[in-house]
Amino acid sequence: MNLKMMNRSDILLAIIAAAGERNFSRVYVQKVVFLVSEEYKGKLPEDFYEFDKHHYGPFSSEVYRDAEMLNDLGCISIKYGADRRDDLYMIEQDCYLDDIQLPADLKRYIADTVDWVIDMSFAELVRAIYLLFPEYRENSRFHYEEEQALAESFVRGMRQLRDGKTYSTAEVLAELRKGTASHGEENSLVS
Repeated sequence: MNLKMMNRSDILLAIIAAAGERNFSRVYVQKVVFLVSEEYKGKLPEDFYEFDKHHYGPFSSEVYRDAEMLNDLGCISIKYGADRRDDLYMIEQDCYLDDIQLPADLKRYIADTVDWVIDMSFAELVRAIYLLFPEYRENSRFHYEEEQALAESFVRGMRQLRDGKTYSTAEVLAELRKGTASHGEENSLVS
């Protein structure tokens, strides 16, 4: 299936659906959409979301506009929080999810990415994004510490291994080394 033929809101809907019954806040949706856009760069619809370097990393206001549209259509429900960051998105059962045909690799990537971010704190998620995409720190208001991001990444990898994920400790360490090597830095946590 050609992803360029898909509607971007179908991909957004699939991301929200991947959270199931779990609380999935708008900022987490924003970051998962960004990660999908990076992983599938050049393969997504022409009008797929573009991200700016914002106060807390990659940001596209169009993600929130499309989510509001999906809410108006009855495909998702939005539980509005006291602060917009606290808004929660949840899929509605009567939505047309069965009609959305995503390639198996994209479905798997979305599910894995949602599982990866869902239990992170907001700060941990921002640190992870900044570790992976340092160019998005440019306009940040967020205090970022790379050592903390690396330690959290390692611990997250170990928890996944404990929970039966397929990543070995060697694979987690190799990813951490690759991340620090690409930044031209050495870190005692992964040496």
